[in-house]
Amino acid sequence: MRIFLAVAGDPVWIESARRLSRDLQVRLPKASWTRPESWHLTVRFLGEISEGAASRFADQLAPVASGLGAGELPAAGPAIFPSPSRPRTIGVAFDREASEALLGAVARASETAAREIGCDPVTRPFRPHVTFARLRTPWARMAVDEAASAIRAWAFPPWRVASLVLYRSRLDPAGAEHEPLREWQAAAEVRA
Repeated sequence: MRIFLAVAGDPVWIESARRLSRDLQVRLPKASWTRPESWHLTVRFLGEISEGAASRFADQLAPVASGLGAGELPAAGPAIFPSPSRPRTIGVAFDREASEALLGAVARASETAAREIGCDPVTRPFRPHVTFARLRTPWARMAVDEAASAIRAWAFPPWRVASLVLYRSRLDPAGAEHEPLREWQAAAEVRA
């Protein structure tokens, strides 16, 4: 099974970003655009693992995942990977400090649990983002800059973190289909 752990989609954020994504698809060169209903914030991609390994991962992660607090993640501009000069994916990044405060413990626990079931380690820092497009052919720098400017200018609402989900992903020519296997609801947000 192809498995990943993610923060479930936020309907308010998705509805806002859907309008921007539609506009970018019309204005920019050809790309593989992701479907808004599949948008989520990946915490840890596990890859192809057995059902038993997925269950062990979920069981080990459960104590930390159950303690996830609700909160909001503000958008922080464009996410262009691996770099603006060689883009393969374009999307929206989220504030690093807020991401660490809200999801850092879950990200670290998921890395530990993933290694314990035999997944290769992930050494890059946790950087939640939503992928809008995967570039199969290179874009001119002007198109990349236009996408980045549009993303910077968009007034995204904050992403409400309401649940953490272990998903099974099935690849399809029309886009990936995500099936929830286990879900942990975030605790009520504490306000001072």
